[in-house]
Amino acid sequence: MTDTAPVDTRLEISPYCAAGGARVTGLRDDGEPLPREVAGRLRRALFQHGFLEFEPGTVSPARFVEFLSFLGTAIPYAGPHMPSVDGSPLANAVDSTRDKYLRNHIWHIDGAFRPDPPTFTALYGHAIPSLGGDTVYSNATLAYEQLDPLFAAYLETLTAVSSAEATGHLMQRYDDPVELARQRARLPPIVVPVIRRHPVTGRGQIFVNESYTAYIQGVSRVASDHLLGILFDAIKSPDVQARYQWREGALVVWDNRVVQHRGVKDYGGSRRVLYRAALVQEADGNRPC
Repeated sequence: MTDTAPVDTRLEISPYCAAGGARVTGLRDDGEPLPREVAGRLRRALFQHGFLEFEPGTVSPARFVEFLSFLGTAIPYAGPHMPSVDGSPLANAVDSTRDKYLRNHIWHIDGAFRPDPPTFTALYGHAIPSLGGDTVYSNATLAYEQLDPLFAAYLETLTAVSSAEATGHLMQRYDDPVELARQRARLPPIVVPVIRRHPVTGRGQIFVNESYTAYIQGVSRVASDHLLGILFDAIKSPDVQARYQWREGALVVWDNRVVQHRGVKDYGGSRRVLYRAALVQEADGNRPC
């Protein structure tokens, strides 16, 4: 596909559920950049719906990172228990055989403990259990907008401490004390707003999350715990959630500024492998580490 290619009229974007998400059908990767009109349409849909599912057959596992270049620049985002995928250093494998090390079942925003979290995250369904293994997405903007306006206004005055160690993320991953100390020094706690504004839409979003928020600043520990409990419950409300059932070969990409997510570990002894990629959008001021 090229910028001058005609738009494929088979391309359709339809809502996934009331809380968010959309399905993209009729699009096929041909190894070329997407036409400008198609790329713009997909970006607008992503900002509107929070996440997009591209049907199986849209793109191959070897090409999905390059396919998403219309959104931004892919960055390395692997870890000791999420190794890079062979032949694609910018993709890493989320593999259920490493479940004891994975913390993807806790509600989170990818990289929320970093000053430059990814703008977008994508998962590609490589090996899917016959039952279970869904990913649940929560529309953190919709959750914010359902709060009492006076309470929401108060929350916008607050900041929180975000840390990779808020729930033992690093300690569980690094057994060697020297390496653990190095990782802690590399990723010190940061101060973040409790409510963040989307740079494109301007809408508010609950930014605190169960996995990486340690506490709210300027209030007592009891008040912090209660406020965080209210906000975590808002994210968990079924009114703002979309439960995505994986299909092998499907690609899902989400706006990491709009949605929080978690995996569901209900697939027993079956193997579940998703390929993951993270992207930054330079216009938002995000830079790779």
